[in-house]
Amino acid sequence: MYIIYKYEKNIYIGDFMINLKEKLVYVLVILMFLVIGVSFGYISTISKSNIKIDNVSLLEYARNYTLSNIKNVAVSASSNLQDIEVVYEDNYLLCGESINTTKMIYGSDIDKVKEDEKKYQEEKGLKYEIKEEKKDKIVYARKINENCPNHFLVILEDEKIVVYSIKNENKKSVYMNIDNVNVEYLRKELKNKIEEGAYINSREELNRFIEDLES
Repeated sequence: MYIIYKYEKNIYIGDFMINLKEKLVYVLVILMFLVIGVSFGYISTISKSNIKIDNVSLLEYARNYTLSNIKNVAVSASSNLQDIEVVYEDNYLLCGESINTTKMIYGSDIDKVKEDEKKYQEEKGLKYEIKEEKKDKIVYARKINENCPNHFLVILEDEKIVVYSIKNENKKSVYMNIDNVNVEYLRKELKNKIEEGAYINSREELNRFIEDLES
């Protein structure tokens, strides 16, 4: 058990004695070091701010340099973005026709567009080659050993008029059925055509032929 005795100048805590004057000296020494440290930091900051580069203080120069770099990077990145035209060119060998499909990609760059189009072609199982490449345009092309989609056969089958899309001599697919025409009332020349099979080589011609059947 410790008993504290208080006297005029000293404090006794058990067997230990602390002199009040010594304690005060310790506090003053600590305060002095704190003041010196703060003063040194302030003087260092002032000294740096007084250093000038082309009549501009070091701190101000650093701030301006950083902001300038950020703006330059932003402007540079923005200037590389532009509207890019993407063209798909399908060359059909059997009919000798080409069909182009065009789309615009806004606010992009050519490398990003090429990457996206490559993924798109792989997903769709398409095989295109780059025919032309500019910073604002890229053309993909392929050759197809078929007729283009504008070649049709209109024929009478089981008293129904069927329109086929003709890919080649051995490949065709149903394009549409014409159900609202009564074959019995067709003009003889029209009926003879569809009985034999009428080959049509454009969508415009097909539309006119169907109108003739329906009239």
